[in-house]
This record gives sequence, structure tokens and C-alpha cells, in this order.
Amino acid sequence: MKYLLPAWYTLGMLLLPFAATATFAADVQEQVETTRKTQITDSGTNSKSTVNADNKNDKMYMEIGEMTVTGKSTDLSAADAPASVDVIGANQIEMENVDFSMELLKKVPGFYYGDWNQGVVSGTVSLRGFDANHDAPLTLIVDGIPHNFGYGKMDIQPFFPLEIDHIEAVKGTTDPRYGLLNIAGNINLHTKRGGNFTEGKFLTGSFNTYDASMITGHDTDKFSQTYFVGYRTTDGYRDHSDLKKGAASGKWFYTTENKKLSLGAIARVFTMDADAPGYLTKEEADSDPTKAADFATSDGGEQDNHHISTHLDYAFSDDLIWSFKMYHQRIERTRWCRWSATGTQQERYNDSKQYGAISTLSYELADTFIPRLKLDWGVDYQNQDNIDARWATANRDRQGGATRYYDMDFYYLGSYVQADGDITDWLRLTASLRVDSFDGKMTNQLTGLNTDMVDMDYIWQPKAGVVITPVKGYNFYGNFGRSFQLPSTPTLYGQNSSGSTISNDIAYSKNDGWELGFKSSPFSWLSARIDYWQMKATDEVRAKNDGSGDYVNAGETMRKGWDFSVSVKLHDWINIWASYSIIQAEYTDPGPSLQAIKGNDIENIPDYTAKVGVDFDHPSGFFSNFWIEMQGDYEVDAENTREKDGAYDIVNCSFGYKWKKITMGLDINNIFDSDYYSFIWDNDSGYNPGDGRSAYIWMSIKF
Repeated sequence: MKYLLPAWYTLGMLLLPFAATATFAADVQEQVETTRKTQITDSGTNSKSTVNADNKNDKMYMEIGEMTVTGKSTDLSAADAPASVDVIGANQIEMENVDFSMELLKKVPGFYYGDWNQGVVSGTVSLRGFDANHDAPLTLIVDGIPHNFGYGKMDIQPFFPLEIDHIEAVKGTTDPRYGLLNIAGNINLHTKRGGNFTEGKFLTGSFNTYDASMITGHDTDKFSQTYFVGYRTTDGYRDHSDLKKGAASGKWFYTTENKKLSLGAIARVFTMDADAPGYLTKEEADSDPTKAADFATSDGGEQDNHHISTHLDYAFSDDLIWSFKMYHQRIERTRWCRWSATGTQQERYNDSKQYGAISTLSYELADTFIPRLKLDWGVDYQNQDNIDARWATANRDRQGGATRYYDMDFYYLGSYVQADGDITDWLRLTASLRVDSFDGKMTNQLTGLNTDMVDMDYIWQPKAGVVITPVKGYNFYGNFGRSFQLPSTPTLYGQNSSGSTISNDIAYSKNDGWELGFKSSPFSWLSARIDYWQMKATDEVRAKNDGSGDYVNAGETMRKGWDFSVSVKLHDWINIWASYSIIQAEYTDPGPSLQAIKGNDIENIPDYTAKVGVDFDHPSGFFSNFWIEMQGDYEVDAENTREKDGAYDIVNCSFGYKWKKITMGLDINNIFDSDYYSFIWDNDSGYNPGDGRSAYIWMSIKF
């Protein structure tokens, strides 16, 4: 295998561990975390205070829920990035009632959710003009570790709401911390860790739903341990959509007395078994939305996850910090699916084993030639062993040999440097450069063809940002950045679906984006943000229209839109939050084989998405939450020949009362029992009806 990066990057990664043979970096940057009613102190720090309003005024992020500053940590370093950043707190997450954890992201401004409702393939979120019928253009990072498998699919399912501390979404192309899959942004999920507490939540309600989860933390001065277990079962709204899933995790962290050295480990297991109801025609979905497709009575699937990671950290000084993580994880999934009465059921098997390491070195200077200068250097490596196989089946019984069997190795190495400085008290500049490189090989087990990955050379990604603060509490910001997309399998390995090699040189697709925004926080009770963004993708991989089976870099798309977010604290116990996003996405040049759709809208992208929420939390103990999720129509096919569809307005609410140790609640989803389609992928027989009205009662206990 070739070495993947220039020698100076590779040498730096190899030498860096020896620079601190006996010491490893502790968490030491400002972290935004959610408020908890139980006093929890994060490992490696003893300080905790509510976010100061003056500090919040100078940051670009918008928050849904209450946040606190918990000492110092490198876990969340993009809270004040010159970009659109949103943070959702635990009080908006831990009491959520969802079958699939991807639904937790529906409240994030600008995100839209495609609810596929197909068993273990439940659906996905997307944003900024990328369609919701494919893998999300996002990298998912959980506690500092990437959680995408098969170098594509986000896997957030193992994380139950009660275990999650907060979720951070960074939108756009300006964040240099991640390369692979960081196409239109990234999601950082942080789980609860540290403290002395025990919490449990128990729920039951519509569709024979039962949910139980518990988390406990135990701290001493130097050692913290946190354990979580959760289980959920439901029959689902539609017939043949039963779900059973369970997860367990443990976190162990040791911190030295001087708080400089931190050594920890995280382990997690997850299993899921889910049936799939299939897709309906529009007439079927309208007349009987709860029915399963007649041809999908044996569709469904199983998934198992295993994860272990080690976290070794050290602070050389208050200014020089190093963090190093290693991980191994495996995601194994079997799915049975059938798309129409005339089609054949398929068994789809995916097995992804991942090994990786991540190193970050941060150095911050104050009162030098500029008031503040922070330098970051990061290196990350991942090795994947992936299997993608398919068989024709009848009621889950294989009918002959495999129809696809790809056995792939995938190697990835990336690095970035970033400078972030306050030039004056009103001007802040950031500049970064990231480079990624890939290698690997694939064997098509059906044909015996063995090929190396297409040579992508080095993928350079320049990024820059600016924040102008003419008056405290009023910030103008802008950014530019490049991200990239790799060709899909088997094109990435120089093969076509027929099992022969392609003759054309294939390269990655470049995605150049920029954003201009204004964030206003004139008062502690008011924050508002508006931004305009554009992303232009070029060199997208398209099939040649000459019957050769070859591919070329010929596609081009343009995505642009407006985002508006506001948060208003009307009273100590009343908060309103809202967002509205306008999205446009067009095939500006689809390539030689698809000229008929040139100028068309990209399918499965709503015209707009909006969310409005009102949170009420009275000192007496009574609380309530109302929120509306809204989405516009979208084109269902690339030809744009049929009527747009898919719009909906859904109202949800919850009520409850909190005592000292016990909280009781009632959730009602889709209050007005609206009929809608949660996802449409085909005008003929590709409709999935959204869930009707449902109600759940729950109890939370703090032991």
C-alpha cells in the first residue's frame, strides 16, 4: 500500500506520540454542555458554571435547550466557529420518545428528515440541498470518534436519548476537523460522562410501545465510571413494522490529581431487529395508511454493533494541549427488502470493521502581536474492512448464489492545520488547510476481479472564515471552504457493476461552498441568526452514454438557500425557538448521459423546512412543550415531470410534572392526526405514510 500523505505529515504523526511518552492530553478547551438538574462534574475538571450571557453574545451558535460551561474540554471546539452552528441540550433530548435516534435531529434548524420506515434502514436526515434518499452528506462524531460505516452511512441508532448530553451540528464546508463525508457539515454527539447520579426512564403507549433506559455515574477524585442500558419494543404505526432494540455502554476515566493526565475507555454494544412494511401506491397510502405492502410481508432486518475506544490525554501546559484516541468498531447488518409486487426480494448484507486513531495538538497564545492566537494540528487515520453482498431471496430463503459480493479494504489518512486569531477586539480571522488521501483494494468475488482503488492523489481543502463585531452582541460572519465526495462503489475501485474495469480516470468531486451571516444577541433573552449560503459541486461522477459501462467526471450541481433562527426567553420559565430554511438545488449540468434533466430541481429536497417550539417550565414543577415541524413539497423524480408532493405540518406536545425525584409526563405526537407522507421515493409505488396520532405516558426517576 502506498503511503497516503506527504512525508512531513506522516513523520509528524509518527513522532508526536514520542513527544509525550509518559503523558497524554487532558481535555482543556471551552466546552458547551447541557444543564442538568443533578450536579455532574465532567472528568478532568471540577468547575461548572452557567454560560455567561456576554460570552454567548460573541459566539455564532444557536441553542435549543439550556447550556452550561463545564470546565475545559476539547470535545466541542466549534461552538464559536465562523459558521452556522446549532447545539441541542439534554432537556430537549433525554425526554424524547423516538423509535430511531436519527429522529432526534429533526429539531436542528435547516435539517429535514426522510422517514423511510424500512426496518433497520429507518431513514436519514439531510441539509443544504442534498437529497434525503441517499446517505447523509455528514460525518457523525460520537465522543470524538467517527460513527459512519461503509464510508457512508451515519449510524446514530445505538444512542438512546437518556444517554445523550448534547448534540452539536456544524453546517457548511468550513470545518477542517473532518474530511471524509464532511461534505455539507458534521454532527457531534456527546454522551453523558462523569458525576454521581442514577437516572431511569420508563415509557409505554401507542402501538404497544415499551421503553426502559437507565444511566448511572460514580465519581471519586480521580476515577469516574458511567454505565447505560436501554431497551425498546414497539409494533409500529403500520402493520409489519415491529421493532426491538437494546444498547449497553460503559465509560471509565482516570484523571491525575493535578488534572493534567486523563486516561479512559468507552465500550458499547447494540442490537436491533426490525420488520419493514414496504412502500405503497398513493391510493393505498391514502385509503389505508397503516397497511403493509402485500409483497413485503417478510421484509425486515437485523443489526449488531460493537465499539471500544481509548482516550489518552495530556496538557503540557495551560497553552499546549494534546489529545489522542484509538478505536475499533464493527457494524454488521442483514436486510431483506422488496420494492414491488413484480420485483424479487433481496437479502442485503453489510459488514464493516473499522480501526482508527485521532491526534489533535492545540497551542494558544495570548497578548502576542495579536490579542489571541490559537493553532491546531490534527491527524486522523482509519482502516476499514467492508463486505457488501446480495442474494435473491423468497421469504428470506436464498434462491441460488450471490448476485453481488464486494470484498473491500479502505485506508484513509487525513491531516489539517488551522490558525484562529483575534486580530483586534472587533475582527477575528480563521484560516485552515486540510489534506486527505485514500487507498485500498476490492475483490469482486463473483468474477474474481481484483483491483486497487482509483488513485485520488492528495485532496487539498482550503478553508477560511471571518467574524466582525462592530458592537458587542452583533456579529457579521462569513466563510469559504472546499469539501469533497468520493465515487461510490464499485466505481471507487475502478470497476463497474458488470464486474469489468472502467477505462477512464475517475477523480473525486469537489464541493466549494461559502456563507454570509449575521448573528444578533443584544440581550441575554434574545438571539437571532440569518445567513445565505451556496455550494457548487463539480466533477460529479456520471455514467457515459455510449454503452461502454464507463464513467466520467462530468456532473455539476448548484445548491443555495437562506436560514433563519431565533430564540426568545420571554420569561424565566417560557422560551420560544424557531427556524425557517429556504432551499434550492439544481442539476446545472448533469453530464452527457443525463442532459434531459439539465436545469431541473434535484429530487427529494423540500422547498423549505421550518420548526417552531414553545417550552414552558414553571417553578411549581409543571412543564409543557409544543413544537411544530413543517416541510415543503419536493420533486419526486429527476425528470420533474410529475406533481410535487411531500409537504406536511405536524404538531407535537408534551405535558408533565416534576417532583424532587420523580417526573411524570404525557407525550402526544401528531395531535391533529394529520395524514401525510413521511417519505416518497417513487410516484408509482414509493409512498410511506407518516405516523398518525399517538400518545405515551412516561416516568423518570432520579435515585
